Amino acid sequence: MADDAAAQLYQAFVSQDPAGAIAVVEASRHSGLEQAQLFDQLFAPAMSLLGGAWASGAIDEVTFTQAAVVAEQITSFVTPPAASKDTGVTVLIGSMHRDYHSIGKDVIGAALKEAGHRVVDLGVDVRPAEFLERVEETGSRLLIVAAEMTATARSVVRVREMLTSAGHEDVVMLVTGGPFAADVSLAKQVGANGVVRGVESSLKIVQKIVRDRLGGGT
Repeated sequence: MADDAAAQLYQAFVSQDPAGAIAVVEASRHSGLEQAQLFDQLFAPAMSLLGGAWASGAIDEVTFTQAAVVAEQITSFVTPPAASKDTGVTVLIGSMHRDYHSIGKDVIGAALKEAGHRVVDLGVDVRPAEFLERVEETGSRLLIVAAEMTATARSVVRVREMLTSAGHEDVVMLVTGGPFAADVSLAKQVGANGVVRGVESSLKIVQKIVRDRLGGGT
């Protein structure tokens, strides 16, 4: 039932039908899905379908962008009622320079914030130097760089190069986006420590990094 609803929500996104998307959310709620479950069990799977369709070429960039707008319009309907206790962990997230896709980044950022992490969203079209500046300003050692185009995904290597040159080799850099999902080796080529594939993936990976590499702190 949940899979069917997620597929329906995905179709509403692709069809640019915000009213239809809201109807799917309301139907899921009436079927017994709690407000706190809507994000993880409905919205996130629908977004995974959207990202997968974009990565595989099933939909083009125009359709993906238009679908993302609809998804953003209905996020308030699936937002959990309250965030978890503050973990004290600061996570920087942003879309790479010349990449204006935001929905995947936004969903991951919202999920991490819901989990209690201190998420600093740098937005889209973020230059490598700005990533470095914000790392130094916040003291964060955990960075997620999003890229939905092959060219911008390859340019993420500049972020790692700048971090290394500035003596921040200890910063854990994760990447997310269609090109990295389609070619895992690309993450290694740009100096990333891992690939975030969606909401569930982001929560598990960040939790593991905080436990194993950051010692439970920022």
